[in-house]
This record gives sequence, C-alpha cells and structure tokens, in this order.
Amino acid sequence: MTSGPPGGDAVEDGPGINVRLLLEYDGQRFHGWQRQPQRPTVEDEVALALHRLTGQDPPLIPAGRTDAGAHAEGQVINFRYSGSLPPSRLMSGLNALLPTDVVVLEARAVSQFFHSRYSARRRVYRYSWLDRRARPVLDRARVFHVRGPLDDQSMARAALPLIGVHDWTTFCSATGPDQNRIREMASAGIERSGDRVDLTLVGQGFLRGLARGLAGGLTEVGLGRRPATWMAEILEARDRSRSPKPAPACGLTLVRVEYE
Repeated sequence: MTSGPPGGDAVEDGPGINVRLLLEYDGQRFHGWQRQPQRPTVEDEVALALHRLTGQDPPLIPAGRTDAGAHAEGQVINFRYSGSLPPSRLMSGLNALLPTDVVVLEARAVSQFFHSRYSARRRVYRYSWLDRRARPVLDRARVFHVRGPLDDQSMARAALPLIGVHDWTTFCSATGPDQNRIREMASAGIERSGDRVDLTLVGQGFLRGLARGLAGGLTEVGLGRRPATWMAEILEARDRSRSPKPAPACGLTLVRVEYE
C-alpha cells in the first residue's frame, strides 16, 4: 500500500515517519534536482548526506524538478524515515554533511498522506534580469544579464494576458506531455528595483520549460523586438513552432511551495 496518487511518486507505507524538508540551494553547478548518470544533481547530494547520516536510502519526493542551473529558496521534499533521530537532529546532521550550496531550512514530521508534489496548492517562481551595461559580479549566477535597457512597463502589459486558465503549448518544452497542457496561472507580475527586473509567476502546476519560455518571450518584448501584444498572440496560437527561445536557467528560482 502507498499514499499518494497511483502511478506517481508515493511514500511507501511502513514503519517510521513521513519527513518533510524545506531546502535552499544554488543550482549553478547542478544539472537540476533529479538524478542523472555522471552528472551532479541536488538529489544526489541530499541522498548521499541522508545515507551517511542514517544508513537509509528512501525515495526523495520533490515538489518540483528544477532545471539545470536553476535555484531554489523553498524547495520541499518528503521521504519515509524509520530511524530514531527526531527531525531537528536530521536537519542539523544533514546540514553538517551537505555541501555549502545546499542547506536544509526546516525539517518536520508530517501526515503519512502528505506528498510534496501532489499536496501542493501553488508554486511561486521568480525570473530575474539585470539590464545594466556592466556585467554582474555578485549575482552573476542568479540573473539573466541583458545590456538592455528593458522596457519593464511593456513587459508588465505583456504578462497580464498570461493570468488565467490557458493551454500553454506554445511556451512549454517539446519534451513535455502532449496532453493536458492546460494550467491556471494565478498571477504574473513584473517589478523593477534599480537595474533588476523580476517576473513572479504563481500557479498550481508548471509544465516543463514553461517559466523559462515565458521569460524568454518577455525578454523579446522588453528589448523592443516584439510588441506587448505578441505574448497573447502566440499563447492563443498554441503552436510550438512559434515558441520564443527559453531564457537561461540562471535567472530562475523556485521561491516557495504553498500547501493547505
């Protein structure tokens, strides 16, 4: 017996507790969250630290599989743990073993029915640009540097039609599912702070490549290569052949995952 939807990742029923971790990581040296042969991933680091600390190798269930080079301020994972350490000791032990670019912010026991992915109600992503002439140094792995300037007001107008329920075929990755590309975007907003422009996207679920596809299209609008109405036009077209070039992963951050 398992908890969670059939056919998806699930926490095996059995002895022990269901543990939820809140993670922060700098993704610049990782090939995303999910394990890949011969490539460093965040999942590898967490699994290795957990094995060294507890001797156990449970499946780690993430709220989302971040892209290579993308970051997280609030990734959530859960797993089954049958040892004697309380969550607070798991947290401190893991942080002593994890590399400096991954940290556990919170650890706690949750209901056996909690599932990091399927229990999530909303996910919040941020995409960030820096549009000054000089290259970034302190945030060089956290922003997409464009020599701009970006027209953030046109970008904000272009982002408004993204709110609502849409078929996202134009913007999602070609490797995404052929069916069920309809998702609701609760909000999509652009804000400027000095030389930095941020896009904040809030939705229940994000198809593979969607956030970077939207950021790539908004980059075209911000640089004046396309009018603000273009995003709505290609969204309505539902045509992969009209997809904008995805923005680099370095500017993308999973900010938080919201639950009931």
